[in-house]
Amino acid sequence: MKAKALRLPEDLLDVVKFAEKKEKIDEPTTLRKFLRLGAEKYVSDSYARGDISLREAADILDITTRETLELFWDAGIHGSAGAEETLKAISTVEKKVAKR
Repeated sequence: MKAKALRLPEDLLDVVKFAEKKEKIDEPTTLRKFLRLGAEKYVSDSYARGDISLREAADILDITTRETLELFWDAGIHGSAGAEETLKAISTVEKKVAKR
């Protein structure tokens, strides 16, 4: 893990202090948790806009594809594929199954 120094505005530090007391965790853990939540939100939004694929999102977050899907489902994001893409994928799978 790398160490980084940064300046934070007082209003953000107030939220960090609040979370520390509420969850009974130390400041570095709280900051890492907030950064993780922000990263997940940023990646989720990028996926929802269609800017990145599910696999790219999983790689960026360093979690499995399944965990990424669950994260997105919990955030109310059900996929970035449109009807045409979905039908094409179904057709491809059907062709592969028929060849067996």
